[in-house]
Amino acid sequence: MIRAKTKESKKWLLSGTAAMLAAMFIVSGCNSKENAASSPSGSPEPSQPASQASQTASPESETKDFVKLSWYMPKPIDNMKDQDAVEAEANKIIKEKLNAELHLNLIDNAGWEDKMKLISAAGEPYDLVFTTFASNRISDNVQKGALLPLDDLLQKYGQNILAKVDPRAWKAVTYNGKIMAIPAQTPYSPAGAHVFKKDLVEKYQFDYKNVKSIQDLEPFLAEIKKNEPDMIPLLATANGTASGITLYDYTTISPGISYSEQDGKIVKILDVAQNKANYQTINDFYKKGYIAKDAAIKTDYLAEAKSGKYAVMRDSGGYTEDGSKSTATYGFPTVETLSGYPTISTNSMTSAASAISATSKNPERAMMLLNLIWGDKYLLNTLAYGVEGKNYTVKSGTAQDANPTIEATSGSEQTWAIWHNWLGPLWDQWDSNWNSTAALEAMKKNNDNGKASGILGFIFNPEPVKNEIAQVSAVQKEANPILTTGSMPDFEKYYTDLQKRLDDAGMDKILAEAQKQFDAWKAGNS
Repeated sequence: MIRAKTKESKKWLLSGTAAMLAAMFIVSGCNSKENAASSPSGSPEPSQPASQASQTASPESETKDFVKLSWYMPKPIDNMKDQDAVEAEANKIIKEKLNAELHLNLIDNAGWEDKMKLISAAGEPYDLVFTTFASNRISDNVQKGALLPLDDLLQKYGQNILAKVDPRAWKAVTYNGKIMAIPAQTPYSPAGAHVFKKDLVEKYQFDYKNVKSIQDLEPFLAEIKKNEPDMIPLLATANGTASGITLYDYTTISPGISYSEQDGKIVKILDVAQNKANYQTINDFYKKGYIAKDAAIKTDYLAEAKSGKYAVMRDSGGYTEDGSKSTATYGFPTVETLSGYPTISTNSMTSAASAISATSKNPERAMMLLNLIWGDKYLLNTLAYGVEGKNYTVKSGTAQDANPTIEATSGSEQTWAIWHNWLGPLWDQWDSNWNSTAALEAMKKNNDNGKASGILGFIFNPEPVKNEIAQVSAVQKEANPILTTGSMPDFEKYYTDLQKRLDDAGMDKILAEAQKQFDAWKAGNS
């Protein structure tokens, strides 16, 4: 496929001069005033338009030497195939624009965290990495000096990025005054949804739209258990909570510690009465046979959902409530009803981010690549959807148009997918059966109008309690598969014992440290 050059890509060619950053910074709780001052050039807005910046650029000298770039991320889907073909198509553009070549290092989800820890410990050279508040954590990477500060690189090479990132999101990735990652465009207040197999809802005429809580699911689950011996009523896995568990009025600070948006208090999440009631319901469902007996050893929620064996699942980001999002994701007809919207928080703004490794030998070219992806829709959508005719079909327009309509492979036929928000600019996703343009516009509108958390911009520094966090994490890693699937014989005893085990591991000390940092942050922002 020969790709037409666009005015945008020609304009991009003119951007940038070189810079290299080296200093590493430790994590700290930063107040919003400090963060605002530490955004690129003191502001999240571009210091000058890309067209003006490009006038002083000398791209030929910046890209005269061919380089290979590597990007680590977990596998978005288990059965990843076609990587050579996708990279070959993407690298036609990357070679032309940057004189570079990209290789994606896709790691199995089960080994993702441990693999990245080993790579960092070994000082292995690589260029780009997927990082979030929860997975391959930004905070942990900053603490051990694994990432480069990006302020100068953004100013010199990141004009497309600076023009598109929500200005509020820079607060969430700023540590000790330095930007350490690029927050993706992603639903910052993603709608949670109860997802139902459409044929079963119609067969039993279940009024799914009136489901407001996990407890409201029971009549349908009981019907499925009684009449559909080949179906499992509710999907829950070791690392994937069932539909209806999420508490939308609580914002996570550290695993097990949350901020109550209702009363402004820092709490242990297991102490929240509604949280306990939800998990008790899961245990009740497990005992009634609504959940698979081996759920606690199942680790791939998406693969289980796509199997078609479950009557009720969960999803996030649907917005339209017409089931189109979950139908495309799971590969069979579904309907859904929204379960709630969380507040926009530091964590939600860092649910997907890209960073440049401190071991990168070509950080300038790495930033140029990210900027190209944020400015070139064809490149973005090729990396996300794959190759035309193999991984997607154009339904209207052409792939060279700014916004064609395409149908991507889904369900068991899907062999290539990288979520657009993992790459960065979600709103540049083509109109598709994954997300229609209308759904994307709804997500963006929801972001623009979403309620911000009372602690947006607060970044918890885990360093003073890192030993306690490690001990608590070990307990949670062992206990969560049982808790999320309800696979315990005596719920009350298990829950009470778990609370005590977490306290003995240091949860109370973590709570006290979070409260101390929160009070200091609040005092600086009042």
